[in-house]
Amino acid sequence: MPPRKAATPRPKPVAPGVATMKDGVMMKEGKVMVTQMGRTTPLTQEMSLINGTKITPTGTITTPAGVSTQLTEGDVVSLSGRITTSAQKAAQDSLLLVKKENLKNKGKKKKS
Repeated sequence: MPPRKAATPRPKPVAPGVATMKDGVMMKEGKVMVTQMGRTTPLTQEMSLINGTKITPTGTITTPAGVSTQLTEGDVVSLSGRITTSAQKAAQDSLLLVKKENLKNKGKKKKS
């Protein structure tokens, strides 16, 4: 008998126009939501991340050093423990826009 071919996994269907969030923990509409492998669910019990950071269902983050902070609307914590605030995301988005549109130079653009 010939050897069997390896099965390739089917891509997950995504509804058109729906953006999927990267894996991590996010405060959304006052609730702490966890996204893992494309599935988002509310956080119901304390969660420990790879680097030792702990997140409670109320949105309190405790780092391994013992520093505690509170998640606010739009803040994201990756599953590796990196915290990105909504202000940081806004700054990144504006920098990407400047780079994309080349808005450094005001006024008319020269045609090449």
